Amino acid sequence: MRNRAPWLGGLILITASAMRLYALGREALWCDEAYTALTARLPLGEMISRQLRTDDAPPFFYLLEMLVTSLAGTSEAAVRLVSAAAGILTVVLLLRWRDRCATASAFFGAAFVAVAAYGVFHSRQARSYALLILLALVLVLSAKDLLLGRRRSGWWLAVSGVLLCLTHHVAVILVLTSLCLWPIGGPRRPPGRSWLLWHLPPLTLWAGLWLVASRQFEVHSVLNAWTATYWKTHPLWLAPFYSVGIFVPGGLPASALGTGFATADGLSPVWIVLSAALGFACLLLVPWRAREPAERREALLEAAFLVLPLFALLATSLVVTPVYILTRTDALAYPAFALLIGRGLALAPRRAAGGVLLFWIAISLATLAPTYGWGNLSRAKQTDRRLARDLAADGLTSDDWIIHTFMTSPSIEYYLDRMGVAHRIAWFPEVGADNTASTWPTPLDSLPAYVEEAADLRRRIEEAMPDDGVAYVFGFVEPVAAEAIVKGQGIRVLTVDQIGYPVSALVYALLGTQPATPFAIYRQDYVGGQRVVLRIPRASWAPPATKPPAPESMR
Repeated sequence: MRNRAPWLGGLILITASAMRLYALGREALWCDEAYTALTARLPLGEMISRQLRTDDAPPFFYLLEMLVTSLAGTSEAAVRLVSAAAGILTVVLLLRWRDRCATASAFFGAAFVAVAAYGVFHSRQARSYALLILLALVLVLSAKDLLLGRRRSGWWLAVSGVLLCLTHHVAVILVLTSLCLWPIGGPRRPPGRSWLLWHLPPLTLWAGLWLVASRQFEVHSVLNAWTATYWKTHPLWLAPFYSVGIFVPGGLPASALGTGFATADGLSPVWIVLSAALGFACLLLVPWRAREPAERREALLEAAFLVLPLFALLATSLVVTPVYILTRTDALAYPAFALLIGRGLALAPRRAAGGVLLFWIAISLATLAPTYGWGNLSRAKQTDRRLARDLAADGLTSDDWIIHTFMTSPSIEYYLDRMGVAHRIAWFPEVGADNTASTWPTPLDSLPAYVEEAADLRRRIEEAMPDDGVAYVFGFVEPVAAEAIVKGQGIRVLTVDQIGYPVSALVYALLGTQPATPFAIYRQDYVGGQRVVLRIPRASWAPPATKPPAPESMR
């Protein structure tokens, strides 16, 4: 192994780079990614101000995006470069740590991270999770080095902790986990006072963020309320086990996921069970075959960095607010899982370990194939980009209006802007403009307020739109009509009661009870629900309503 390590390390790095960089810009940006792209283009002061008011995350990732896109442009590939680089650096860090510590476990851990679908997926997304994984790995390795007396890594621990807290608020969970592990450190661990001091900078920063940007925590509880809905139909107490299943390539069926994530198309349950079993076997090998006390202590620290953050996310979701989001916030625990898998593979016979890695490469490639342009391309992100092109081809002009609802604006506007298509923009409900990549509660008892808001929006559009202008209204299709569409029952027109609330209030304000012809009925990339775009020429607008609509027609 030692003689071949440089060659194998190079092969691992090449594989990791290829899986992250190949066809990086082929897929379209989906809602959250386009939000990243548009946020990174704002002036610095405005970007930070908006982050503090309407987002639920600190600005470090967006600052990196701003820097990179100012140099590399705003193409899909350029917007994803930060994440791709973070994913590659994660593998480099593990390989370098292996060279310094001469441990086969880090080598196999690097091989696992290089090919496992979880990390590769996030490295091909313009979101902060690949960066979160990299910084979490730095903190875990630094904390282990200090607790085992290998070297002085306090500054690395403090800096990575600060950057983690500047990347995602839930990162404080990992910092607190590290702080609590001092009692199980080795005999050469630092004094308790020094250990506390190295954790003080990130914890102080996070406390400062809590005071200065408390609005972000309120926004988080609203924007992520949908996760509570997801866990109503899934056992929340099993969430940590779900995460471990997702960490293993193909270890969890797509039906168990509630967020956009690359899953293998039509993967047999046999392969899912086999992949999960192999991951479980690797974890079991660690306590079974680890002999040296130092090795056992190191494995115990890694297990703590895996288990404690997952159960802290679980407890927070149960007691405070929904934060447990599969394939997202569980990224905090992924580096420790990779280290444990690497340790298990290192304890297995070399041929068996190599065979397991090859099997996981195959599963990961099957999972990610559509993003590379292979296999079932209908599963690739492309709907939002295609819809923007259709709008441009329809003759969208500067006199026409696009009226967005929740989560439609970022991707559509990103592509229309890149195509140089001028038009007017509004949101309904208007609160959707506060954070264009999220949704907000729309209680039915707010119908009078939405009717008034719709009437006001109609008046504003009429003042600016010529008689031959067109309003393109984005909305949802009600479940019954959506089911009919999915079953292939042709629906040529939609009535106001078939449009999802509260956009139905706006459609009523424009058309009354007249049916509307859909411009497009589609499934938005990585966003649930059947969506519709209505093309409503001003010439077809009904006279202003003299009485409010019946509440039952808005449901």
